[in-house]
Amino acid sequence: MYYNPYPYFVYPNYYPTWAMATQQPSRHLAMPTNSTNRSPFPTINTNKLKTSAKRIKVIMQQAQLLTDKIDESEQFAHDLMDAAQLSNKTEVEKLIASTGITIKFETNYTPDGIRIIFTDSDCCKLTVNLSW
Repeated sequence: MYYNPYPYFVYPNYYPTWAMATQQPSRHLAMPTNSTNRSPFPTINTNKLKTSAKRIKVIMQQAQLLTDKIDESEQFAHDLMDAAQLSNKTEVEKLIASTGITIKFETNYTPDGIRIIFTDSDCCKLTVNLSW
């Protein structure tokens, strides 16, 4: 059996409520604050976020082309999996491009599956992981 020589937890900032009612907040802060803007972060600008959301929709449509082709065509799924398992990168990229994808993509594959990373310049990325 475990013996605890200190049966009570000691909290350094624990005071009774009657003592806290008369105490003023500390004026010594770890980080100085500005009286007009108390947040240490810059002001919020949602323009870039909204632009990324619009552009990711296009990437998602491109990924949909690939997944639809894999789902609809047994031959395409077989060829893609076979080329990936043989480490034939040019054939894998040719097969993926044949689905109508027009944006830049990068592929990585393992014996367990394939990962396709769709990129749209510096804006956003979409990673699709498919297992087999």
